[in-house]
Amino acid sequence: MLNSRIEIDSRRIDYIRKVFAQTDEALSNVGCNLPDNEKRMQIGADEGKTLFTLARMINAQKIVEIGVLNGYSSIWLARALPEGGKLYALEKSKERAGICTGNFEKCNVADKITVIDGEALSNLDKISSHGQFDMVFIDADKANYCNYLDWAEHNVRKGGLIIGDNTFLFGSVYGDNVRNQPEETIKIMQEFNSRLANIEKYSSIMIPTTEGMTVAVKEF
Repeated sequence: MLNSRIEIDSRRIDYIRKVFAQTDEALSNVGCNLPDNEKRMQIGADEGKTLFTLARMINAQKIVEIGVLNGYSSIWLARALPEGGKLYALEKSKERAGICTGNFEKCNVADKITVIDGEALSNLDKISSHGQFDMVFIDADKANYCNYLDWAEHNVRKGGLIIGDNTFLFGSVYGDNVRNQPEETIKIMQEFNSRLANIEKYSSIMIPTTEGMTVAVKEF
């Protein structure tokens, strides 16, 4: 039964990507150009198109992305921005930030993206003056998800989006801890989801992607 479910899910994702999330050669090359041990960390084209669509739906002008990896998700977000729009892409690794910059140039979105390397929490404080922001996408170290949410609550406009990726935490948030996640990290992710599920502050849902994506409209 499990193998059958995996096969069905795979076929569904393949269909979605084929019909709704086609990519050009430049973006496809960015998606493929990762070491094998990092490929699972990158979002799929279906998730990239989801981010693109959400940004377009709210007419996002200013977006913050926390955790960039090789810039694949950043390119989807930047392509959703209008002329004059800006994406602030925060990446801890200076080496990866340099790779991202090259990828952005190849995909003709470098003029819309400001890449900032270093610790995200301190850099978030530095860009606060550029807010309020329309959208924040969190896809970084899980131990700081609630800290990133604290910042987003103060810097995203009312009606803006706060989005977290990997919010199933490999199944551990609902008791299927196959990756042996630390108990403290599980509690942090559960708290992150619970805070965004607060109907007095957000209109929200978790999209059942492979890793889970929590999407919340800020109502305050």
